[in-house]
Amino acid sequence: MTAEGHDGGAAGTLTGITIHPIKGCRRVELDSALVTATGLEGDRAWQVVTAPNDTEALGEAVTQRRNAALATVAPVPIDGGLTISAPGMGTIDVKRPDVNDTTVLALIGDEVACADAGDEAAEFLSEVLGFPARLAALTPESSRPMRLFRGRLTGFADAAPVLVANTASLDDLVERASEPFGIERFRANLIVTNDEPWSEDTWTEFSIGPAQLSARVVWPRCAVPQIDQETGERHREPALVLRRHRWCSVAEGFSPGMRGMLEGNAMFGVACTIDPEGVAVSVGDPVTVTATGPPLLDPPQ
Repeated sequence: MTAEGHDGGAAGTLTGITIHPIKGCRRVELDSALVTATGLEGDRAWQVVTAPNDTEALGEAVTQRRNAALATVAPVPIDGGLTISAPGMGTIDVKRPDVNDTTVLALIGDEVACADAGDEAAEFLSEVLGFPARLAALTPESSRPMRLFRGRLTGFADAAPVLVANTASLDDLVERASEPFGIERFRANLIVTNDEPWSEDTWTEFSIGPAQLSARVVWPRCAVPQIDQETGERHREPALVLRRHRWCSVAEGFSPGMRGMLEGNAMFGVACTIDPEGVAVSVGDPVTVTATGPPLLDPPQ
């Protein structure tokens, strides 16, 4: 998405808002969300990490890619922290620390100064996962500069403040797939509904209600969308249909680093920045496109 045109106009409605308070754990669906410097308020502000041992200096990010049981861990924001539950495990309340006391490795190797959330959370997550794990939390002292969007910050998200997905594109995929799956498998933040599958691939600048978004790149998908986000069970789809219809072989016009991230992967959803801080997006907000560019992939035929 390097060249831009101007083909503005209504492009649908915001029909879903989702945050994931703990990276890799169950979603929380909202009617509205506040825009912050790192994305949507409360999104991916916590991260499950491995418990360091004698050979590991830092705890490393634990994700559903290798630990599908994370999908069964349900965090709910409460005043000052989280309530966390899991099947057969009951519920615990975890206070969010105020001061950094540790450093962990987030995805793509970023070292993030943050706080350990305590032994009770560690014991809970270790039992769910079957190996020693701890819970890290961002604090007001934490800061994680982004590599993909220079000059911007994010929490424990992969690499972008928000991910936008279109239900029309999902429907098009499901029609071609061997089994059904839902939009929640893609763990997007903002769900748009319109009548044009894959139109979001062309958006470079657009608004959702009072928020202004810049789309930087369609998003490469790993194995996580194959995991049922309620049960943690792994399925064959949407990997098969994505490989047939949304596979990126060549990403021309991108830097070598970006090409390495895009090429050889399937694509679904659009990684975006969102501004300004302090506005709120709400379900029902109109989506208006103000600039477009050529898509990385042609729509499925």
